[in-house]
Amino acid sequence: MREVAFRRGLFLFLLALGLALAALTRPLAPRLALTLSPLTAPLPALGHRLGQNLRAASSILLNRQDLYGENRSLKAKLAQLESENRRLRLEVERLSRALKVRASQAPGVVAVAPVVGEDLSGLYRRLILGLGERDGLRVGMPVTAPEGLVGLIVEVEERRALVRTLLDPESQVGVRPEKAPGRGVARGVPPDHLVAEFPPTVQVAPGDLLLTGAPLGLFPDGIPVGRVERIERVQGGLKLRAWVKPLVELSLLEEVIVLRPL
Repeated sequence: MREVAFRRGLFLFLLALGLALAALTRPLAPRLALTLSPLTAPLPALGHRLGQNLRAASSILLNRQDLYGENRSLKAKLAQLESENRRLRLEVERLSRALKVRASQAPGVVAVAPVVGEDLSGLYRRLILGLGERDGLRVGMPVTAPEGLVGLIVEVEERRALVRTLLDPESQVGVRPEKAPGRGVARGVPPDHLVAEFPPTVQVAPGDLLLTGAPLGLFPDGIPVGRVERIERVQGGLKLRAWVKPLVELSLLEEVIVLRPL
């Protein structure tokens, strides 16, 4: 009983104390509000502005991320287009060389073949092509370049072919002067010359251009071969021997043009 009475008394005391405090502070409430109002009024505006700035910053950041992703995508597409453009440019150059050979040397172009290697074993000067039998290449096909004659295909595999070049000691090419009648035969003299022999009546001199001729019948007529550097008479003057520099620099060849055999 005492405990219940104590609780009731404490409750009544606290209630009376609260009512007394409310009565005492009510006159001060308007003054306190007026005093704090100028201090707290900027807070909502600052909060609103801060929210707007955060939203704007977030939007800018998202836009920058989108632009960064779009920029990467455009760069990738540009690199792809540049690669395709390079490939097409190389293809156009390749076809231009083939058309030049077709127009100036022989109409029977079979293929444009890459040079993938060179056989320098012993004295032989031979090239290895990156095309073979499956690409239509056959033994006996002439091989040329826009500058002039390269040689003859002597071996063919499925994906490769071997070319005996003009400089090979086993090579023989029928030749004739560009501006004079007469024919002879040129043979390879490694590392970088041909020797052509003519009858003594043929008019040939240093600086003359030699073209393919008919004696051996391995190459189309009229393909440039090389320029005469010097002339000498051999066998008591019964023959003219011409030292010839080929027009084609074999070590610099990257592609050759294969022609139909005669």
